[in-house]
Amino acid sequence: MNLLTRSFALILWLSLASILVACNSTSSAEADTADSCPLTEPVWLKPPEDSAVLTPPEFGYYFVNEDSSIWAGAWGAPADGYHLLAGDEGNKMGWFRPAGETLTITGQRLDAEAPPLEAEIPCCYPTQFQATGLYFPTEGCWEVTAAAAESELSFVVLVEP
Repeated sequence: MNLLTRSFALILWLSLASILVACNSTSSAEADTADSCPLTEPVWLKPPEDSAVLTPPEFGYYFVNEDSSIWAGAWGAPADGYHLLAGDEGNKMGWFRPAGETLTITGQRLDAEAPPLEAEIPCCYPTQFQATGLYFPTEGCWEVTAAAAESELSFVVLVEP
């Protein structure tokens, strides 16, 4: 093997090694974030009947407060993980709260500095059901808190890029 071929092989090997190290570091950082995030496990329940929801209630995964006055939809089975995405497209989320009460939603990132969660909450849902849009400015470990009347629900989720 001549010197030029050896040099090329060494450069190629070093390039591949640095790519693998960078990939492993990213995966390791993501795994560390997931492991250190105190995720809230959704529960398998049948939501309340509501005239604003056209289909009959079916069992699904929800985040629910202790007195069952606020529910947040949690799509995806726990084995698949509950996936929310960071970015401008946002996340559509359905809620049940005390009928006709104003729903407020806030959120903060727990594992790093970030601007707060933005919630789009349309007006005037007279029943328990309320549709919303949630916009997470960054990925990471987020605590979401919802309140309506005297009720409150908080849960922690991992937001993906």
